[in-house]
Amino acid sequence: MMSGAADAIALGRQLREEILRHALEEAPREACGLVVGLDGVGARAVRCRNAHPEPTARYQVHPDDLRAAVAGMTDEERELVAIYHSHPRSQPVPSPTDREDAHRWPHPAYVLATWRTGAPELRAFRLDGEWMREVEIL
Repeated sequence: MMSGAADAIALGRQLREEILRHALEEAPREACGLVVGLDGVGARAVRCRNAHPEPTARYQVHPDDLRAAVAGMTDEERELVAIYHSHPRSQPVPSPTDREDAHRWPHPAYVLATWRTGAPELRAFRLDGEWMREVEIL
C-alpha cells in the first residue's frame, strides 16, 4: 500500500482531466463514476450513468454500471479507489447527503468536481466517523 494512503489518493493528470471533462459534459446534471486502481492509486475512470430521479441535485450510480465495473475490477485484480461525482453549481465539498451516502461505501475516497466558477476544481475526501475529511490528491 502506498505511504500515507489514508491521507492521499493518487490520480494522474489524465485521470483528473477525464473526471473534470465528464463533470463539464454532464452539467447541469451531476456526473458520477468510479475510479478503479490498486492501493490508493487510480488507474482508470469508469463513467457511470446518474440514475437519480433528481439528477441536477443528486447522484446515484446506475446499478448496471456498478455491476459491470465491479465485475471488471475482479477480472483485473483491481479495487474501487474512489467514487466521484460533480457539484455543478456548488463547492466541491461533501453535502450532508454525500456524507450520509458514504456510509454505504466507507472505504473508497470520494472525489468531487465542479466548474461552478468557470475554472475546474477537484477535491477528495474520506469518511472519518460521521464526517468527511479532505485528503490530498497526488
